[in-house]
Amino acid sequence: MFSIKRRDFCRNMILGSAFFAGSIATNSTFAIDSNYSQNKSRYKWVVLYWMPYDNDLVRFGEPIVEMLTQGTQNSENLVVVQSDYWGDSNMRRRLISNGIVNEIDIAGEDSSDVSAFRAYLNWANRTFEAQHWAVIIVGHGGKINEVSPDDHKAIAKKRTWMGVDQFADVVSSFNRATKVGVELLFFQNCNKATLEVLYEVRNCARYTLASQLALGAPNYYYKGFLNRLKDPSVKGREAAIAIMDSERIDMYHTLTLVDNQTVKLIPEKLSQVLKRIINKGLPAIKQSELSTYHYFAEQHCDALLLLNYLSRTNNQVQNELSDFAQFLLSSVTVYYKTGGELYGSFYKNTNLEKLCGMSLYLPENKQEIYRYRSLDLYQEVGLVDLYRKIFSV
Repeated sequence: MFSIKRRDFCRNMILGSAFFAGSIATNSTFAIDSNYSQNKSRYKWVVLYWMPYDNDLVRFGEPIVEMLTQGTQNSENLVVVQSDYWGDSNMRRRLISNGIVNEIDIAGEDSSDVSAFRAYLNWANRTFEAQHWAVIIVGHGGKINEVSPDDHKAIAKKRTWMGVDQFADVVSSFNRATKVGVELLFFQNCNKATLEVLYEVRNCARYTLASQLALGAPNYYYKGFLNRLKDPSVKGREAAIAIMDSERIDMYHTLTLVDNQTVKLIPEKLSQVLKRIINKGLPAIKQSELSTYHYFAEQHCDALLLLNYLSRTNNQVQNELSDFAQFLLSSVTVYYKTGGELYGSFYKNTNLEKLCGMSLYLPENKQEIYRYRSLDLYQEVGLVDLYRKIFSV
């Protein structure tokens, strides 16, 4: 493996201006100042990793950093990793450029705290100027509205999570501040390619990459991805495809890349289908006939398989459903990577070959119907009304 070198940061001429800004950022959370440009280091790509590994994934942290370090050799791009490791009293912030790692001391141990994530992006905006930004979140996926867990091993607290809605607010603010905006958001987490999550983060990046099912760890796409970024013509779409095509087949089942410009149209298209289904009435529903799967004690169902099942006796909805399926598969989905060989026993009742790449949360009882009514998708389409109908049949 490539040996990581740690040097005194202020002696590094390439990243020299980052030290002062980074030191300031350790003590407080500043509002993002898009006008601050003095002494900013400039790059074509700045890739920001957020690594909440204060949990059982900690053993993968340093192998990932080593692979990232290898991938930056002979590159003018920059990778930054902010990590939180099992039992550490503070997070770590490392800047990786041309095979060299430099570390900035920072305060704070809670990687589930959205203010810590906000401080990280604020610091990046004050410190760097990029033609293209990528934000990559690694770690466990959690429930629908959960990301970035912290087990607080150092202070013996219970596991806490960052809300996806909180995360989305921070990245959207970062986009407004930089004016360039994030080209690619990658949820390197299990089960985040759900319509709820993808719609919630629609303003976070030009493209979002996520997995409908489980992902492996530590993943192996890093070198191929970073080598692809050396090409000056590469933008968010090409960068995401480089991740997908560079990944080892035992690390995923499928990967879904979506265009957030069309993701914004999902409520308009989905509403027409749901209205038809709800107004017509539902057939008797047998849970055993639904191809579902569970993650963190929540039930998911492939979005199109669920809608097809609920409308199987309703001829009036077929045109709308066909249009929605075409929209989801051809307009929302930019690239759908299949051929992965990561399977789990918890998928034994799921028809893996018929998945469309995006799921929906499916409540298992009446008490769960309203769990995500605060999320944007539920605010804009009648999913709660659909779930009420399901449990009244």
